[in-house]
Amino acid sequence: MIFDRPTSSELIKAVMDFLETKIKNELPPHLAFKLRITNNVLGMVQREIDQGEILQQEVYDAMQNLMHSDVLTTKKFSELIKDGKIDLKDEDLKDLLVILSKNKIAVDNPNYSTYKKLIK
Repeated sequence: MIFDRPTSSELIKAVMDFLETKIKNELPPHLAFKLRITNNVLGMVQREIDQGEILQQEVYDAMQNLMHSDVLTTKKFSELIKDGKIDLKDEDLKDLLVILSKNKIAVDNPNYSTYKKLIK
């Protein structure tokens, strides 16, 4: 890789820490709330950078197992369900939906209580 340290993820973390420790307490409450939202978004981006490829590959593998196709798009997936080509009672479908949901939550909000139950 041509990029050294700090990594993109480390830079995002540094900005988040700076905003949280140096800026937040100097802001009026309404702006501190907006800063919190900003830090949440930066956290999502950081988690996607750190874990995105692995999480995406896990979903891709489950989709490929279910769809038996190299064309793996959510549109194609939804069409197969809509057209009745994937049975809603199919255990592989249920597994895929759990993996998909779990992996999205891992990036969006890993502190979500349901997510914590899913990863146990």
